[in-house]
This record gives sequence, structure tokens and C-alpha cells, in this order.
Amino acid sequence: MELTMTVCPNHNGSFDCTPFCRICEGEQEYESNGYLPCNRFGECGTNVEEDIWHEEFGFCVDCSHLYFDQKLDPFTLERIEDE
Repeated sequence: MELTMTVCPNHNGSFDCTPFCRICEGEQEYESNGYLPCNRFGECGTNVEEDIWHEEFGFCVDCSHLYFDQKLDPFTLERIEDE
């Protein structure tokens, strides 16, 4: 399978990328293999298919459910403990 250069979905072609971007590492493009990392990088680390990544706003399916069920802090993406 040949890898192709793809515009980083975190920046959509703009030049505001930093070396801390987990996808393109500041290059604005990356070699696409069909998978992207979940945005809950400190907690999850799951790689998901690009189509699912876009549908779930950058999360894997499980983290997306946590986020939209308001079980994640919207700023830190850490799980909110049930009271």
C-alpha cells in the first residue's frame, strides 16, 4: 500500500501547526495510512479509521460517547468522576 501525503485535519491547510501536533508534527501534511490517533491522547491512544475520526470529531467511538454524554471535562478531556 502506497502512502500519500495528506493535509493535516487538525489544521486544514493553515500554517498554525506546531511540532506538538500528534498527526503531522508541525509539517502541515502527513503520510496517511488510513488511521488517526484519538484526541484523548493522554488517556486513550487508540488509532481509528480516518472516516470514523472525522465523524466522531477526532475521537474514537468510546471517547466520543464519553464526551457527548458529558462525562469528560471539555477543557482537559479527563473523565469526570460520578458523584
